[in-house]
Amino acid sequence: MADDITSFFLETSRLKLMLRSGWIFSGVPIGNVESVADHSYMISLITLIQCLEERREGKEIDLEKALSMALLHDISEGISQDLDRRIRQFAPEKFDSFKHDLDINATKKLLEKLPVETSATLLENYLEFQKKESLEARIVAEADRVEVIIQLYNYIKQGTPKDNFLLFFENLSKEVNNFEFKLIRKIALELLKEG
Repeated sequence: MADDITSFFLETSRLKLMLRSGWIFSGVPIGNVESVADHSYMISLITLIQCLEERREGKEIDLEKALSMALLHDISEGISQDLDRRIRQFAPEKFDSFKHDLDINATKKLLEKLPVETSATLLENYLEFQKKESLEARIVAEADRVEVIIQLYNYIKQGTPKDNFLLFFENLSKEVNNFEFKLIRKIALELLKEG
């Protein structure tokens, strides 16, 4: 069992080296491109703050589950790699089906290396995130989107031309007004306006 857990950590540690492909295709210098692990860290932090905000407003929230979802949401990319969404335009339905199956199957494969109860709990949380129905899953989904806006803002401030990100701006500007969570929506609107 220890060998399996070691293997789990070795395979997931690749996320620290896996660069986010959307930024590469947008012309961000390779040395500045965030890794999937960088992205997941920020999503976890945003999730933590948003969950505490929800609790402050009197909502019941499972913080452990939410943080689990945030940490796991892209874990499959340790073995499947990060696919740029832009390729979706060439076969949207096939891409969505393939990506969904790829993410779930790769995540299952990784989680199988953990003790049975741990694996079952984490897989349940991951699958709940995929459905985007629970409060925790919706928070993580919006944290995922606002993290892209934060990173976009940072790249522009670091000197990557704003024109490189026109597709990002177009898509995110459409999404942001539909964000459910006030704090996340406020941050997103502020950064899109300033970016």
